[in-house]
Amino acid sequence: MKSINKIVLLNALVILLSSCSNNKENPLSSRSFNFSYSVEIPSSGKNKLEIWIPIPSSNQVQKISNLKIDVGNLDYTIKKELSHGNQYIYIYSENGTSITSKILINFNVKRNEHKNIIYDKIDSTSYLDSYSMVPVGDIFSQVILDNNLSSNNIRGVYNFVLNGMHYGKPKESSAEDQYYSGINPRTNKKWLSSKNSYGLKEVSLDKVVSLYKESKMSNENYTFGNGNSIYACDIGVGNCTDYHSYFISLNRTLNVPTRFHMGFPISSASKGNVSGYHCWADYYIKGEGWYPVDISEADKNPSEIDYYFGTICENRLEISVGRDLFLDGHNGGPVNLFIYPILEINDMESNNFTKTFTYKDN
Repeated sequence: MKSINKIVLLNALVILLSSCSNNKENPLSSRSFNFSYSVEIPSSGKNKLEIWIPIPSSNQVQKISNLKIDVGNLDYTIKKELSHGNQYIYIYSENGTSITSKILINFNVKRNEHKNIIYDKIDSTSYLDSYSMVPVGDIFSQVILDNNLSSNNIRGVYNFVLNGMHYGKPKESSAEDQYYSGINPRTNKKWLSSKNSYGLKEVSLDKVVSLYKESKMSNENYTFGNGNSIYACDIGVGNCTDYHSYFISLNRTLNVPTRFHMGFPISSASKGNVSGYHCWADYYIKGEGWYPVDISEADKNPSEIDYYFGTICENRLEISVGRDLFLDGHNGGPVNLFIYPILEINDMESNNFTKTFTYKDN
């Protein structure tokens, strides 16, 4: 059981949590808004500069229009990665830039609430294999066996992940850390309890924090927020990437094609800033199409558990699909999650940039 305590969270968190609430009085509705994705990069001097930035594509549930790209004095090309068809901007400057570069991507979005969809030109069989952080078989075969999970009951897989995972990103064992000590404003219950044990390894909350710190020191990915399904299975605490990676590993082990989607949540307010990404998944049933799920949102708001099995609200924007993406010119190997800019200076990845995301209803 997920335990109880009380502490007030920041208003920004409340807005993020409410961003994907469905409109039950108007099912299968739509929303139109303008979205701005901006990046500011300091001078690289005379060092080679390369930047990869994802841009959204239209499909049966969202229409992207009036795309405008302003990269200042830099040059760019629009490319498409081949495995999933994601689009991205590639900026290359052999001699770098002596000034701060400001990049602005602006576009209109019409996003639909949706249930199962038969998408054009999607080969379901290409969504059965492992990703580097989302393996298939082995431990997941054992989990399936131990818990009587079946390809004939994907709701059972959804429920298993929902009940086995706990939403939270605790970084410090302190009262100031909202996920270590704070409450979920939707349930008025503590995000994570120090009295509970988590995951198949039955770890403590303090161990979750310790694993986070160890991963940051060693630059490893065995912590929340990387979409590492082994970590999700072992530890059972994480964010949307972890829930849906675990779901994908189980489904694909059951030979059910399942995809990973990444984008941004859009608050119910008519305009505002977007503080971070969101992700979800969908699975394929032959003759019926792709059924969406959003397990982490369901966990944060239990009143919508049934809704988020098979329905996705319109309050979001999809930016990319899939994992292990190969981008032209990128030296860091396949990209695990592609939502934020990737910057390389002289072929070395750098976080020396700022990013801002805003939206306004049309």
